[in-house]
Amino acid sequence: MITRLEVDGVPALLAPADGPMHAGLVFRVGTADETLPVRGITRLIEHLVTDGPGSTGPEHTYFHTRGTPTEIADFLSGVCAALRNPPADRIAAVRERMSTVRDRDPMPMWRYGARSHGVASYPEWALPGLTTDQIQDWITRWFTRANAALWVAGDEMPGELRLDLPDGTRQPVPTAVTVLPATPAWFTGPDGTAGWDTVVRRDAGAAVFATVLERRLQHELCDRAGAAEKTRTEYEPRADGTARILALADAVTGRQDAALGGLVDVLAALRAGRIDSDEVGTVVKHTSEGLRDAECRGARLPGQAFNLLAGRAVQTLDEALAEVRAVTAEDVAGVASAAYDAGLLMTPGTGGADWAGYAPAPTMSETVLDGRTHRGRGDRNLRLISGAQGISVVEGDVVGTVRYDACAAVLAWPDGARQLIGEDAVMARVEPTLYRDAEQVVHDVDQWIPARLRIDMPPRDRDRIPQPRPAAAREEEPVEGGRPLVTLLLAGMATLFVVAGGLGVLTMMLTQGPADDSGVLADLGEYGLVASASILFGTFAGRIAVDAAVELRRQQASRNPARPD
Repeated sequence: MITRLEVDGVPALLAPADGPMHAGLVFRVGTADETLPVRGITRLIEHLVTDGPGSTGPEHTYFHTRGTPTEIADFLSGVCAALRNPPADRIAAVRERMSTVRDRDPMPMWRYGARSHGVASYPEWALPGLTTDQIQDWITRWFTRANAALWVAGDEMPGELRLDLPDGTRQPVPTAVTVLPATPAWFTGPDGTAGWDTVVRRDAGAAVFATVLERRLQHELCDRAGAAEKTRTEYEPRADGTARILALADAVTGRQDAALGGLVDVLAALRAGRIDSDEVGTVVKHTSEGLRDAECRGARLPGQAFNLLAGRAVQTLDEALAEVRAVTAEDVAGVASAAYDAGLLMTPGTGGADWAGYAPAPTMSETVLDGRTHRGRGDRNLRLISGAQGISVVEGDVVGTVRYDACAAVLAWPDGARQLIGEDAVMARVEPTLYRDAEQVVHDVDQWIPARLRIDMPPRDRDRIPQPRPAAAREEEPVEGGRPLVTLLLAGMATLFVVAGGLGVLTMMLTQGPADDSGVLADLGEYGLVASASILFGTFAGRIAVDAAVELRRQQASRNPARPD
């Protein structure tokens, strides 16, 4: 039985639990509330105020501990005291501990761009430059009593617990706006892993669907086909009433295409309603057992505290069980259909998913802004266009445009390089060494972009600063890069010319009789020979043109300016 209380103005939940007492303090702030210029600040504060257990997620940051009532009171009271007076002398050491490179999920960026939930896909570039004032301002806004909730799994509240937090206001949940023009969509991810995510309405049916999907993937990809070493799914409820469902399949070496195909097939089968009632019944049974076990351990309390911060009602065990038991195979099929339609597929390596009906996610901009053109130094394929609205970088047929009014951040190097990141995740990079008179563009960028969006980067080694390519390389690359286009044009012209000639001769055969002995092509067989040869050669040239077109499309698809470095 969950009891609602209040401790020092912070809403609290108390419920008895088996085993040692444990408790947690949660704040409604996470990576989705950050912007790129302060990326990592929430996690920095989490580590700054305590060396104890804590976690920063997309929408919540919480501190959790277990022990005696006195130990719990000391830990949580200490967290609040550190938030009141952040230990500035620890910032450098905490930064050092956080400098280890962490794996990042690329899918949020492809769905949301460089804002809200998409920010988590980016490195913590801003971490070294975060100031004491920025940290204090972030704490003042987000780590307040009005934006917090407490849960305690035990018989009673620790008597010595004090939550001395500053006053503030409850913060709204981050707005999740997709940048995908169409779904289901796909993008190319790292080798070895096929992935998929979707966003659906948050309810018991969606949670059951996620478990059904996990069981199917394990059976089809691991047990049956042997295409994946392991699979997993995650169900992530959000405060806005939606839920993200994530599925990943780690492919067996050399079998990533089979893993991708298996994932696509499983999703298609579920969308088509091929869901067995017995399978759903098994999942419902296991889910119900898990809920009862979680209730005994107090493990349902964190989720209910998150609900408090979202303005949702606290759900009793009986209410949760009733919702799960009401889920039918038809309900799961409905979720599967909606999930498929909103899906984003991550293909391993260089493969695509057009063949399965998925639309390619945009990898570059559709427009080039008006402005002054700066040509590449010795490279005709490079153009940098700078205007009052923003900049465009053009390399061949690849365009990266970032408008100043839709810029999420600009990375600034001491050598003058600038990398603008648009809210849609498309990047435009200004390298003064590669363009004529690019110093003026750097000056314009620094004038137009607000200082709050600037992230100062450390100096680069000289060998990391790009230089114009040698003349020999420039002479060779356009030939290689343009070869499919030239081949396409020449082969296409040859096809039209030769086939037209062959059809002309064939027309003459049908409309004119053979000439006399002194005429050319007097024998009807010669007409047929010329016509047949022309059409056969034209067919051969046409095949070359088709192959060239396919290769040209492959080269275009392989270039991807939207992904972060």
